[in-house]
Amino acid sequence: MELVERDGLLATLQAEFQKIITGEGHCIFLSGEAGIGKTSLVKAFLKEQTNDCNIYQGACDSMYTPRPLAPLHDIMWQMNSKLWPNSHAFEDRSKLFADFFREVSNQKQRTLIIFEDVQWADEATLDFIKFFARRITHLRCLFILTYRDNEIHIQHSLRNVLGQLAPDTFSRLQLAPLSRPAVEKMALEKGYRGEDVYTITGGNPFYVTEILSSYNQGVPDNIKDSILSAYNRTEERTRQIWDLLSVSPAGVELKYLAKFEPLYVSAIENCLEQKILFLENGTIFFKHELFRRAIEVSLSPLKRIALNKRFLELCQESFEENQEIERIIHHAKNANEYGVVAKFAPIAARHAATVGAHTEASKLYFTAIEYYQGNDKDLLIQFYESYAYECYLINQVKEAIIYSGKLLELLKEEKDIEKTGNCLRFLSRLWWLDGNRKKAEYFGEQAIEVFGNLPSSPSKAMAFSNMSQLKLLFDQTTECITWGEKSIEIAREVGDEETLSHALNNVGCVQMLIQSSYQKGYKSLQQSLQIALRNAYHDNAGRAYCNLGSIAMRLKNYSLANQILEEGIQYCEERDLDSWRFCMLTIRARLNLETGNWKEAYSIADKLLKDENQPTTVVISVLPVVASIKMRTGDTDVLPLLTETLSKAFENMEMQRIIPSLVALLEYEWLTGKTVIKTGDLERAIGMMGQSINNIENNEFAFWLLKARKKHLPLDDLYEGYDVGTVKKAQKAAVLWEKLGCPYVKAMVLFEGDDDDKRQAIKIVHELGATAIYEKMKMQMRMSGIKSIPRGLRKTTLSNAAQLTIRELDVLQLLKEGLQNKEIASRLFISAKTVDHHISSILFKLDSNSRTKAVKEAISREIIK
Repeated sequence: MELVERDGLLATLQAEFQKIITGEGHCIFLSGEAGIGKTSLVKAFLKEQTNDCNIYQGACDSMYTPRPLAPLHDIMWQMNSKLWPNSHAFEDRSKLFADFFREVSNQKQRTLIIFEDVQWADEATLDFIKFFARRITHLRCLFILTYRDNEIHIQHSLRNVLGQLAPDTFSRLQLAPLSRPAVEKMALEKGYRGEDVYTITGGNPFYVTEILSSYNQGVPDNIKDSILSAYNRTEERTRQIWDLLSVSPAGVELKYLAKFEPLYVSAIENCLEQKILFLENGTIFFKHELFRRAIEVSLSPLKRIALNKRFLELCQESFEENQEIERIIHHAKNANEYGVVAKFAPIAARHAATVGAHTEASKLYFTAIEYYQGNDKDLLIQFYESYAYECYLINQVKEAIIYSGKLLELLKEEKDIEKTGNCLRFLSRLWWLDGNRKKAEYFGEQAIEVFGNLPSSPSKAMAFSNMSQLKLLFDQTTECITWGEKSIEIAREVGDEETLSHALNNVGCVQMLIQSSYQKGYKSLQQSLQIALRNAYHDNAGRAYCNLGSIAMRLKNYSLANQILEEGIQYCEERDLDSWRFCMLTIRARLNLETGNWKEAYSIADKLLKDENQPTTVVISVLPVVASIKMRTGDTDVLPLLTETLSKAFENMEMQRIIPSLVALLEYEWLTGKTVIKTGDLERAIGMMGQSINNIENNEFAFWLLKARKKHLPLDDLYEGYDVGTVKKAQKAAVLWEKLGCPYVKAMVLFEGDDDDKRQAIKIVHELGATAIYEKMKMQMRMSGIKSIPRGLRKTTLSNAAQLTIRELDVLQLLKEGLQNKEIASRLFISAKTVDHHISSILFKLDSNSRTKAVKEAISREIIK
């Protein structure tokens, strides 16, 4: 059918395709609701292409369990069947992606690659899209991806993909519904009332086409009735085939169809001519997914079950031989074949985990648990253990705790000592992630006690390494090294590289934090990372990246931290390792805060906090970032956030989280002149500080304690960056922070210098947008008699007739953009309540009774443009 109102989109596609002649590829995400014409547009575009390009097409299927890398699978076979491993059990997904990239780069002609319906893509496919799109500019390739935007909910993984791509690597094209005049014109040509058709369809091209097609007389009440009307007019054998096709989202291959209906050709010949069905690569499909769904939902439950059972009876063996496990699961679930689901779901889950699709793996293991109806405790142990581990990897910590608890009960009943110890060790890890130190220590000690005098084993080595990790987290350095070395010895004895990687990580962290052993520790952590990468130990690799980045950050080695985080976050993104990715994002938020990129810091932290499933360790890490930015930029409602941060930090009992929380509160005390920290909390922290080996963090706490409380805290080892006892020392400290790239801390130490230093400090905080800090410094400078204080307001602000403050001007500018209070609050890092106060002041100063009038008045008086 001729496309209607799509000329502009076709021209855009053609223009982008022409650009790749220069050797710089591009991605186009083509979106629109189901039936809007995405596939038709792509087909029309492909018809216009000459023979000087290679075209490859793949698609994602709407199945309970999507095939991992389905569209890539399709295309690799079109390119070169040798690219795809015959076993379907490859372990190095990055090599597969690299091989595909190399194959495309070796193409002599321009390349067109199409992925259809990526709203159904599995996690592995989404990772490939990120991988390929990030490198598309190095290829003579146009990568077109279609998806249904109305099926992409706010937490859909595809949104994360789009948010993580560089803007210059891709474009978005959205297909709009047909206009009323266009629909009316099409309807009149068929003898129908165009207005009725437009009202029913809303301009959706598929709906319009289906209603106006020859096999559907009249204007039905809705599209379902339209499709069923056509269905009911066909002969019985044709309806049987339609029924069969409707329960198979991936279509039905001719070889399978022949098993169901040997004379299928005559039954569907007319359907092919009318394009209700179509044949592609030996597989029969419905013309549109909506057609298939309409038929499927019309089936009675008993009939749907019977058809899916029939599929399993005739095709299960072939599906299994062809490694199409997902299709077995799909039909088994719909056939209520619980045993089949429980048998094959774990197989598919293991394959998904192998390629890094851990989200998919967790869903499949849970499916196995749901559908298993037997009493085999050994099988349930496998399911619970695997499901809990996958939940841990994807940051579903509470779910992992629940099923590890169930696992522990079964293991105790079975009297499996080694697995019981291993489960206790894993629960220790999970409870630490959830912020419960007592339970983390309890289960860790229980694991050690279980293994007691048992011979050396990987599980015993890991229990020792877990204890080493707990000691590391709680700053018990001697014990950390002792337990870590015990674990390393056992791991090497039994040839367990996975635990070796884990234990080297613990010991390396402690050594890096001690100046005299920094290089030795860095070497141990690098060794830990390389072992994990070499053996595809996803969890250990994520942990090594995270700890390397964290320690580099805590030691103010920002360039190393940034490099490690960049590599680590990408590694974890590609493998669904949300636990470690979120952990590294907290470090990146802190890094941006300290290096002056507050907008990015707030954005990262805010996104993390909006996820209600975040473990406590993540929340504790980013709350001080959000609180600090809000406080410095003038939010008056920040105290509850700061106190919540400290409360959670003391529950966690880790100095690396307590000190940032206390520092933020001490800064608040200095800023407001209010005493809010309980004396007991300060004394408690000071008492714990004796065992902390991070000299920089201890000195930062001492600096703010002196600044806010005028209380001197003697330290054995002073850090140059916070040693501001004299003017010269303050100036020397400022030089250090300048080299490190920390403008805010530089301003804070400079403010301890002479009058010129203070002027430079107040200028820095103004440039950072720290309006509250600026006002505090200005007040202190005036009280000390300093004159010629740098003005904090722009010239345009000083000259505006209404005498609006800098913050009020910021709010007014966002009112001009039409933003609401919550949106303005998010943009300016302040609360909605504070925004409301600013707006009230703006309305008063501009003598206006509405936002709109205030904006118009400000423009007319040239206060804003």
